[in-house]
This record gives sequence, structure tokens and C-alpha cells, in this order.
Amino acid sequence: MRIKNRGLSLYIHIPFCLKKCNYCDFVSFPLNKREVERYVQYLKKEIKIFVEKKNIKNISLSTIYLGGGTPSLLTVDEMRDIFSSIRENFSLLKDAEITVEANPETVELNKFKAFKDLGVNRVSIGAESFNDNTLKILGRVHNAERIYKSFDYARRAGFENINIDLMFALPDESIKDLSYSLKEAISLNPEHISFYSLMIERGTAFYRERKYLNLPNNDEEAYQYQFGIDFLEKNGYKQYEISNFAKPGFECRHNITYWENLPYIGFGVAAGSYFERKRTRNVLKLYNYYKKIDRGILPVGLYEHLKGKKAKGEHIIMNLRMLKGCDKHLYYVRFGSFPETDFGKEIKFLKENKLIREDKQFIHLTQKGLFLANVVFEQFIS
Repeated sequence: MRIKNRGLSLYIHIPFCLKKCNYCDFVSFPLNKREVERYVQYLKKEIKIFVEKKNIKNISLSTIYLGGGTPSLLTVDEMRDIFSSIRENFSLLKDAEITVEANPETVELNKFKAFKDLGVNRVSIGAESFNDNTLKILGRVHNAERIYKSFDYARRAGFENINIDLMFALPDESIKDLSYSLKEAISLNPEHISFYSLMIERGTAFYRERKYLNLPNNDEEAYQYQFGIDFLEKNGYKQYEISNFAKPGFECRHNITYWENLPYIGFGVAAGSYFERKRTRNVLKLYNYYKKIDRGILPVGLYEHLKGKKAKGEHIIMNLRMLKGCDKHLYYVRFGSFPETDFGKEIKFLKENKLIREDKQFIHLTQKGLFLANVVFEQFIS
């Protein structure tokens, strides 16, 4: 799957939430309406500074993704402000994919009709589970009933491309509970389902409570993953990436930009960019974000110019996340060499252990490699 007429991808981070979930390690802050208003104005300033410094006014965009945090907390006026700034500085392709992440408790019919009128054409709903007890353990604000209502609102607002996020390997959740969530998700008939494992990250409430969480062991987690893959594939959702499933033609084009290791720009606190072969991440604190922008400089906190074997290894890792794998010919076009030349020993080791397979054009994860992807990826880290 290759996207034709591809422009640049744009990510905007909206770091405000009603409540931080127990597993969340993303940069986010409690909702404060005045702070949100201020933040939107600084986003517009950052966009202008970036475009002027990089001299890229009116460059084409093929995807826009508003993530968080909870972008659906924005008012219609705030969303309109952001899109006005984008359109003033960039050119949008006619078929641009424009996604807004939404938590169920924040989806309102009239607001989402207005979002649709502004050009948003894809919604990603963070359901996570359809079991109320699990949702409480996760620290989610919504219950299962609110998921159904939010999905209905999104459909009635005119959205024909909706993703539902689901998690597995959750505390106190049985395979029966997981099966119920999967059945309820597909009963809504979304175009896309993200199905990913809970990760216990440092700095989260779950990390502090990890000794007391009733989590599945590795074999149980693998069984839940396989169960989900089989269930979703059987019901018309083709797996195209480790954690993502879609009906034909509804693969997330924005995320494919990341996995194909193509350029993208990120705006907002903690947002990442990969542009001109340089990987950057913005500062993590609002105060520092505002301060840098007030000085007329980009709010970059981390900077890395990817080159050599590190750049090649990262390219392979990102490509291998997709089931189609790493295209060896495109690798050659980009780097002037082939993966077998740069990582001969590593590829031989992974093939001998049946973690990858290759044909004339692609290197893919095997079924075994899909379950041990991190072991595979470690081989390509310099």
C-alpha cells in the first residue's frame, strides 16, 4: 500500500484532559479554559515561525492529525482558529486525511458537525474497553454507554471514517471480557480499529501501583493478542500494522507516514517532527514553550540529525511495524545500499530464528516475529 500524490504530514498536540488516566505517560495537563485559549494562540505563532524559518509557505499537506491529550475538548472557535492558521500557511491536498482524537465523554453532536464543516473527516475514539469495571481501573472518565453515544454522534455528524481504540492485557480482565469488548466494537461497524497492549510506563499511576495490579503473564498476553487478531480478521478488519486493523481503503494514512519513515511536522508542546532528516521534539513544559515562542524561536527541546547506520536501522524498524514490511528497493533509493549489506549478520540471525522472512522485494516479520517484535527491533538499534 503506497499513497499517491503524498504531501507532508502535520501533527498538532493538544495537551489538555479532564483527567489523566492511570496508564498515561503522554504530556498532558488538567483542563483550564483560559490556558487552552492561550495555547491555541501560541500554536498559531509557532506555525508562523516554523513556516518563515524553513521557507515552506504553501507546501502541500496530505494528512493532519490532532492528538493529545484530548483535542475534542477544543471549542469550535478554537478549532476554527487552528485550521485558519493551517490554511494560511499550508496548502491542503483535495483528499487530505484530517483526524481528530476524541474521548467519548467530550463528543457532542453539534460540535462535531461543526468540526466536519471545518474539514475534519476522520475521528479516533478512545474507547479502550467496553467493560465499565475495566474503565474505572484504567481511570477513564467515560463508561461503556457513553462510547455508544459518542459513536452515534460522530456518525450523525457525517463522519464516514471512524477509528475505535481498544486495549488488551488489562488488569483483572479475562479473555471473556476482551471478547465482549471486541464484539461490541465491531457491532458499531467502525472503519478502523487500533488494538494495542497496555504498557506500564514510568511516571504513571499504574507504574507506582504495579506490584498490586493483576496483569496477565506473557503467555496470557500473547493469547489475547492472537485472539484479537483472529477475531478482527474474521470480521473484515485486515491487520496492516502490529496494532492496527482496517477495512479495505481505511488504513490510517497519517500513521503510515511514521511507519514509512517519511517527513512530518509537529506543533505544540512535546510534539515531534522529522523534517530535513532531522528529528526534533518540542519542550515538555508550557512555560518553556511559551517563553521560546515569545523570543521568536522554535520551541525545540531535543534535536538529532539522523545519519549513517542509525538512520538505516530506524528506517527498518519503522517499516517492519507494517505487515507489508521493509521495501528493499525503496531502502536502496534512500540510502544507496541494501539492508542485507548494512545488517547482514542481524538479518541472518533473525531468519535463522524464524523472526523475519524475505522475498525479492520485502523483509517481513513472521507470525513469531510479530509477537516478539521488540526482539527483532533491538537488532537494528545502533
